Amino acid sequence: MNDTDQQALLQKFEPRETGVITADPQVTEARFSPCGCYLAAGGFDARVRVWDISGDEPTESPAIVGHNGWVHAIVFHPEQDVIYSADSWGQIRATRHDGGEPESLWNVEQAHDGWIRQLDISPDGKLLASAAPDGRVCVWSTADGQRVAEWTGHNEDVQSLRFDPSGKLLASGDAKGKVRLWQVDSGECIREFDAGSLWLLHRLQDVGGVRLIRFNHDGSLLACGGVTPKNGGTVQGKPTLLIFDTASGEQRQSIEFGEDKDCLLHDLVWHADDVLIGVTSGTPGTGKLVMRRPGDEKPFFETTKMANCHSLSYHADTNRLAIVATNKGSNGNGRRLNKDGEYEGNNSPIHLLKMGSDTDSAKTETAT
Repeated sequence: MNDTDQQALLQKFEPRETGVITADPQVTEARFSPCGCYLAAGGFDARVRVWDISGDEPTESPAIVGHNGWVHAIVFHPEQDVIYSADSWGQIRATRHDGGEPESLWNVEQAHDGWIRQLDISPDGKLLASAAPDGRVCVWSTADGQRVAEWTGHNEDVQSLRFDPSGKLLASGDAKGKVRLWQVDSGECIREFDAGSLWLLHRLQDVGGVRLIRFNHDGSLLACGGVTPKNGGTVQGKPTLLIFDTASGEQRQSIEFGEDKDCLLHDLVWHADDVLIGVTSGTPGTGKLVMRRPGDEKPFFETTKMANCHSLSYHADTNRLAIVATNKGSNGNGRRLNKDGEYEGNNSPIHLLKMGSDTDSAKTETAT
C-alpha cells in the first residue's frame, strides 16, 4: 500500500465522532435499523433499548421488555419494523418497534437450553437462525416463531453463525474452532472448516473459539474471527481473522488485528470495497477500531480511543458506525464501595461515527 492508496482509503473510510450515547447499565451490542433512523441495543438489564438517531441528538424510545436475562443478540428485519432479540436464558422474542410503544409479536421461551450466543436473519427476512451452548443450530420462521429446522453436529458451544449473501447457505462456528457450512433448504452439512488455531485448552479452560463469521460480498470467501490464545485466565493473544475459500474450505489468510494485549476480535464488517473494519477488546482499558484491506501488510487506520469494544454496526446508506465500548476505569472484582456505600457498575459509551468525506457508500454485507 503506497501513500496515494492510503490517502484515498482515509478519504473514504476515516471516521469522525458525531455523538456518544451513554447506556447505563452496560449493553452487549448495538445495531442500526435498516432505515438508519434507530439504534437498538441489548442490555444486561433484560431490556432492548432503542434510540431515535435521525435528529441532531439521540432521543430514547420505549424499551422492549419481557426477557429474563442478558439480551445478548439482536437483529432487525431487513424490510419491516421488527426487532428479534435473544437472551441468556434461551428466549427469543419478536417485537414490532417503530419508535412508539413496542408490540410483542411472538416469543419462544425455551428456544435453546441456555444462553443464546448469536442470531442472524436471512437476506429475504423469512428465516432467523440461532446458536447456543447446547450444540444446536436452530432455524425459525420470522413470521410466527415456528422452528423449521434444527441441526446438530458441533457437540460444543456454538458461538457464531451467519447466512451467506444468497441466503442458501448458513455457516456456524463452535468453541473449539470447528466451522460447519449448511445448505439451508436440505439441512445438509456440505463442508467443514478448521479454525482450530482460535482455540486453546489451558488448565482445564477452553479459551477462544470462533466468535464471529462473515462472508465477503459475493460469498466466495468466509472469515472466522476471535483470538489466537496463549493462555487462559486473563487471556492474552492476538485478535485474529482467518479467511477461507468457501467452495474448497482451503484457508487463504490469517490476519492479525493487534498485539497480545488486544486479545479478542469482537465484531467485524466486511465492506463491499474489500475493507475489513473490526473492533477488539483486550486487557481492561484496551480496545481498538481497525481498518485494513486483506492483502495489505498493515492497517491504513486504527485508533485506541475507545476502551474494550464489544460491538460494531455499520449503516451503508448513511456511512455511519456505532461502536459499543466500555467506560474508562471500568470496575472489576474487588472494587471498593463508593462513598454512598454502593458498588458502581460499568456503563457502555455507544460511539456514533461518520466515515470519510465520501457519502456515496457502497452496499455491503454488514454486522447487523
